[in-house]
Amino acid sequence: PPWRRLFAPRRSAGVTAMTLKAGEVRAYLLANGVTKAQYDKAEGRGLSGLQELAESVNCTLKDEETVRMAVAAASAEKKATTSEAALTPLTAEERKRFAAAFEHFDKDKSGELDVKEFRSAMLDSGMCPYPYEQEELFKTADMDGSGTITFEEYCHFIQVYRAKQSWWERLMESAMDCLSPKPSYLTNPTLRFVRKMKHAGCTRSAIDAFVHNYEQLRSAASMMIPEDAIFPVDQLPALEDISVQPDRSLLQHTVMLKLNGGLGTGMGLEKAKSLLPISGDDTFLDLIAKQVLHMRHASGGSLAFLLMNSFSTSADSMALLKHNFPNLSNEGELPLEFLQNKAPKVSAADLSPASWPANPELEWCPPGHGDLYPAMEGSGTLDRLLREGYKYMFVSNSDNLGATMDLTLLTWFAQSGAPFAMEVAARTDSDKKGGHLARSAETGGLLLRESAQCPEAEEGDFQDVAKFKYFNTNNLWVNLEALKKTMDENEGVLPLPVIKNGKTVDPRDKKSTKVLQLETAMGAAIASFSGAQAILIPRTRFAPVKTTNDMLALMSDAYEITRDHRMVLKGERGGVPPTVKLDGAYKFVDALKTLVPNGPPSLLHCSKLTIEGKVVFAKGVTFKGAVKVANAGPEPKTLKAGT
Repeated sequence: PPWRRLFAPRRSAGVTAMTLKAGEVRAYLLANGVTKAQYDKAEGRGLSGLQELAESVNCTLKDEETVRMAVAAASAEKKATTSEAALTPLTAEERKRFAAAFEHFDKDKSGELDVKEFRSAMLDSGMCPYPYEQEELFKTADMDGSGTITFEEYCHFIQVYRAKQSWWERLMESAMDCLSPKPSYLTNPTLRFVRKMKHAGCTRSAIDAFVHNYEQLRSAASMMIPEDAIFPVDQLPALEDISVQPDRSLLQHTVMLKLNGGLGTGMGLEKAKSLLPISGDDTFLDLIAKQVLHMRHASGGSLAFLLMNSFSTSADSMALLKHNFPNLSNEGELPLEFLQNKAPKVSAADLSPASWPANPELEWCPPGHGDLYPAMEGSGTLDRLLREGYKYMFVSNSDNLGATMDLTLLTWFAQSGAPFAMEVAARTDSDKKGGHLARSAETGGLLLRESAQCPEAEEGDFQDVAKFKYFNTNNLWVNLEALKKTMDENEGVLPLPVIKNGKTVDPRDKKSTKVLQLETAMGAAIASFSGAQAILIPRTRFAPVKTTNDMLALMSDAYEITRDHRMVLKGERGGVPPTVKLDGAYKFVDALKTLVPNGPPSLLHCSKLTIEGKVVFAKGVTFKGAVKVANAGPEPKTLKAGT
């Protein structure tokens, strides 16, 4: 069409600020071939991101008058060429219903809807459009450009969106059915969640991921992985048997990412678990930063570093890094963090959005560490990494101080050509409740089965460490190009199996509404990639802290800090950590400190330590073999030094 010539590249003297409206910029870029997903991500990076996007399709935002003329011409062309034959006529009953809706939203009874009334109509009917969407929708409805919408324009607007028939346009169409006896935006449970998430500012990627999970729940399909669906993995390549020449040049194309969204509430903490001192005054996060700086120094190059924080952990974590490690920042414009998403809790009774007016924040929950993938996509982090030349990503938990960047593993992964790889370790009795590796009986590919996905009757098989030999350490290697490709092929979603966890909406009130939290595991992505691999690693790369049992073990002399700031089991342990089982009174960190006020006991030669009752360890206590310490009395008793 003639107006497309207005979109030809024109460059003029640059401007430092832009007066174009968001709707104009969006319409201009979409008309030049930019996708909605590309625009959404570029918008998150501000003006510079939009200008870069414009240049990528051979146009510019600098000549604002040209942009405005092009948008106006495109709008006129759209209105002139709308095929009335393609629009489904409204029935008499529909017109009657829409007339009632129009009268309802026409608050000033002028016979027309202004911008504010039209916006109210969308919001009241279940639509929560972004600002640029509101402006664009109003312009679409305002056929004569008068600045108001007549009843006929209102009906035409509904017909146009019916004709488009994409998922999001169907949402808009159904929302207009707001005054029917049972409006779809109130009765369709999926759309109710979409409305809630969009109103809360969730990204499109977060919404799509939740919808995928929720539809699995509604489908009534089993979320279990029974024994007859899998078979054990008998043998895997081991890190100690890998023979590759470490390639330091790969580091400049690699990012090391730590999951840091957990608050450690299970240990009585109200801050990030990574801020807990674990070795002298050093916190987990201190040691992680030291690991990154050590690798950068040892390699003579750069290693990109990222944290996936939550809203609850971001401020404190970034403040510590800024204060203690001002030189930790990445090269270029890559930030040190991005934020994980949140997901709405689901009412267990009817699968509707959970409601808790006393504290609406409790209506939301973390979506599990499988949220890594939609969080990277929705925040624009994945595209930024690819744009800046990064190809490989190493991911691990912030409470696992054994998981450092390993050049041998990186080189092996790069040379393998695998899209995804999981580090696994040999299971022991202390690992039997964690997720294990298996093969799909249907495809033969690798998969991860978590305890929540095992039928109760088969729990014995799940915990059989001789049958299922390997467990997921949550140390993962990801080819970023393969990740992007797989997500694009699945409409922006990485299809992961859903884990359904039953809770109460208020975790502290067991009588509050029963809810379901839908979560995914990031390791489950191993089943999403053809050719994904797993590699057996030594225990030195796995030293997590999930409970105060783990913490006491790590604080003891059974572990040591290496020169590259890893926390590893000492050689005398033979790769097997001590099993610690503390009395429930020591579940929280503050209580643990009362058990070991003078430092931890020696567990170097202890196989198992069980504590029952209130006990205090004096300095210098040593345990060997399997030991049980019990105090049936109400007052604490001290185990004296030299014991």
